[in-house]
Amino acid sequence: MGKVSLASPVSVLYGIGPAAADRLAKLEINTVYDLITFLPWRYNDWTSVARVSSCESGNEASLYLTVMSTPSVNIRSRAKNVSFMAGDESGRIKLMFFNSPYIANKFAVGDKCFVHGELTYFAGTPQMVNPFMEKADKVNTSELVRPVYHMTAGITSRQLSRWIKTALDLCGEELKCCIPEQVMQKENFVPMAEAYRKVHFPETLDEAASARRQIAFEELILLGVGMKLYNRGTSVKEVAEQVVPESGSELAKDVAVRWKKIVEGLGFTLTGDQRKAIIDIQKDMMTNVPMNRLVQGDVGSGKTAVAILAMAMTALMGKQSVMLAPTSVLARQHYDNACRILKGSGINVVLLLGKTKASVKKEIKEQLRDGEASVIIGTHALLTDDIEFADLALVIADEQHRFGVKQREKLLIKKDPESGINSVHNLVMTATPIPRTLAMVLYGDMKTSVIREKPAGRQAITTWFAASKDSSDTRDALVSMLESGQQAYIVCARIDENEDEISDDSIIGREGSDESEITSVIQMKSRLDETGITKRFPAAVLYGSMNEQTKLDTMEKFLSGEIKILISTTVIEVGVDNPRANIMIIMDADRFGLSTLHQLRGRIGRGKEKSYCILVSESKSELALTRMRLMCESQDGFELAQKDLEIRGPGDFFGTRQHGIPTLRAANLYTDLTIASDACDAVNAVLAKGGSEAELLEKNIEEMFELRFGSKMGVL
Repeated sequence: MGKVSLASPVSVLYGIGPAAADRLAKLEINTVYDLITFLPWRYNDWTSVARVSSCESGNEASLYLTVMSTPSVNIRSRAKNVSFMAGDESGRIKLMFFNSPYIANKFAVGDKCFVHGELTYFAGTPQMVNPFMEKADKVNTSELVRPVYHMTAGITSRQLSRWIKTALDLCGEELKCCIPEQVMQKENFVPMAEAYRKVHFPETLDEAASARRQIAFEELILLGVGMKLYNRGTSVKEVAEQVVPESGSELAKDVAVRWKKIVEGLGFTLTGDQRKAIIDIQKDMMTNVPMNRLVQGDVGSGKTAVAILAMAMTALMGKQSVMLAPTSVLARQHYDNACRILKGSGINVVLLLGKTKASVKKEIKEQLRDGEASVIIGTHALLTDDIEFADLALVIADEQHRFGVKQREKLLIKKDPESGINSVHNLVMTATPIPRTLAMVLYGDMKTSVIREKPAGRQAITTWFAASKDSSDTRDALVSMLESGQQAYIVCARIDENEDEISDDSIIGREGSDESEITSVIQMKSRLDETGITKRFPAAVLYGSMNEQTKLDTMEKFLSGEIKILISTTVIEVGVDNPRANIMIIMDADRFGLSTLHQLRGRIGRGKEKSYCILVSESKSELALTRMRLMCESQDGFELAQKDLEIRGPGDFFGTRQHGIPTLRAANLYTDLTIASDACDAVNAVLAKGGSEAELLEKNIEEMFELRFGSKMGVL
């Protein structure tokens, strides 16, 4: 075996074969570092020793006992049961062991032993069945606080502890400190290797809590400051030319006239929040430092219009901009909106998808290369190596969580043989409302614009909860809306009886549910066919794994009104816009988190007609019913985000698993926000001051960030 490092695959450790490595991978343990940072979720505290006479039936207890009778094997029992008496000065207790005949040879009368187990009474005699038992002189008191880990089949907490100890012995000293020295002293923190030893092998619960707090401090530094350092190539390098022309020039006057014409021709009035976001973007793009801005807004708040106007602004300067969309359906919709908003402006808008015909794709690539196309909208097809731009100045990522940092760097950093590296303006649009302090941690140094106002004319969406799938009220509401000329979404958590298409965000609320009772897209379509509804109102299905062209054709028919009912999975969650679709029925709504429910509901209420959302769930789960109540009471995404944060805690915040924010192992993004702010402020102060401590701290953070989060940052 060669040198083992933190980055080594976990299989290099003794005792971890291919089968164990596969099981560990299910726990997101792939490297030695992953193993060391996989923390216990609770501890069994065996340190408090009781007397036999003080023990109550049904409670666990730790006892120091003396063996009082010879352990005997019941030879008439198949299980070869062993039983004997032990006690202390306050009383006696019967100890019984099943399927453990070796116990008879391990202990003898007079042995002093440590015993831990659940005490019960049988025929008036206290007893323990299959307790932990060891001779007193062999018990390590430092092992009486015993860690309990989240497990997968075939792995035990005992195995994990043994492997973690080996990992720490081999390369614990490679764990670099990412906390400033001043903070280390103030908080009485210890070297990181020692902190991990204390959290995995604590002598007391207080010691474990203290070590976990230190690890949480470091984890939040890695997430906040580490993300900033990881992204700095896209935010701190100077741009060779300013995007905006010099004030007072003829070009500036022409730009102002064309800009005014575009804004006046929108067909709607921008909200105050939209105008402020556009001004923020204009100011950023007038500096010689690349913009790095996050625009977060609730569903239906008009983020897309802001993005298109930012692209128009760039095009008027004679430069190019790109908008990345997570799906072809959404990219096509953005393209249609951009064409409508920029009609008559002289700005050439193009659409590039993975399924675009080769001949058309070749023509578009030529337009990108010679600068003829200035507003470019597409999917991951824009991230291929053969794409070249004449003068790319702005990249917009719609729903950033779908695009990894490494992928976007292909656009955000232009490499010019003559001038070196030239960064591009970076604008991220997200419909996930994030509390301000949390946004600071997750998005590092990104400036933030918030759009909370809804466009004029939007009516509130009435949300109902239906506790039965057979509710006639739900069916009547659907038919009534269809008869009035409206269209409908019906959302299901499953494609068919064998195939799920729900995100990790949707796994909560499953407790006690029967998988066979989940209504699938295919089943829903059959039910509507059987009732005769689809004879009057044409219906179609839509899900992510469908053929790309079929998806586009289905959406076009739905948008044109040819299809009246769209039965879909959450593929419609992001961005689909049909102002005539004003009723949504979400089947098995307990299967979805607040984020998904809110995003789905945001697909309706986009016109001037009254809209209704019906949440159907037969779950009796308290957590699920709480989500249903919150959805019925509030339509404010920011309020729901805060509630979701309170309900779900660390790694599950508002769909963060779905949206690409790595799961945290020590920190809690709700309870530890103060720690997050203090930790990042302390590190930034050291980095701003410079010097040897800053250099070492920056180096350590970059190295540890790569181990902790780096492999999770570049996934599409």
